Amino acid sequence: MNNINNQIDKKSSSEKIHIHTTIPTHIKELIDKYSEMEDRDGNKIFGKKSKVIERALQLLDNYYNPKENDIEIIWCRAREELNMVLVGKTTFLSYISGNTKKAYKDNIAVEAVEWYNSKRIEEMDLDEFLMGLKGMWLVANYFRKIEIIKYDEGAIQMTFNHELTREYGKFWAGYFKSLLENNWNCSVQKSIRNESFYLIIKED
Repeated sequence: MNNINNQIDKKSSSEKIHIHTTIPTHIKELIDKYSEMEDRDGNKIFGKKSKVIERALQLLDNYYNPKENDIEIIWCRAREELNMVLVGKTTFLSYISGNTKKAYKDNIAVEAVEWYNSKRIEEMDLDEFLMGLKGMWLVANYFRKIEIIKYDEGAIQMTFNHELTREYGKFWAGYFKSLLENNWNCSVQKSIRNESFYLIIKED
């Protein structure tokens, strides 16, 4: 929390001025609340009402001026506000080659799942890999929802919901079929819908 005060001190002008204004009661209560907030060691984070107001204005300025934020925060905002997606450089180069099917083999899908699950593919079972795939592709913002259902007979159904085109679903269904069949001893059947597709995965 010291970083917060450091940021405030760095940006604060050496010259102080008095501002008189009228604010609603609930805003005054918020200022009081945060001026008394303590960290885990019992030290006040802001200490002064003026520090609370300065920090709030900095956050407001960052909100309306995204370039003032750290890169990580800018990415999170771009993902939500501009609906952008995360793509690996190897995969991106496959896309722009003019042959989208090239992305089926030239990608970093396995590395992405390994990174997400914090373990190598050799240390995962198929269920773990699918959960990592689900998590990573939701983080990357390619799908609105991904569901995994495991049936008693051992088959697994993965349903991917998006809001784009049938061709979009066709591409990703083929992508995941190739990924799974090339890395696991399994067979994958795919079925395409307008704004979704599903895979039926069976280990051999």
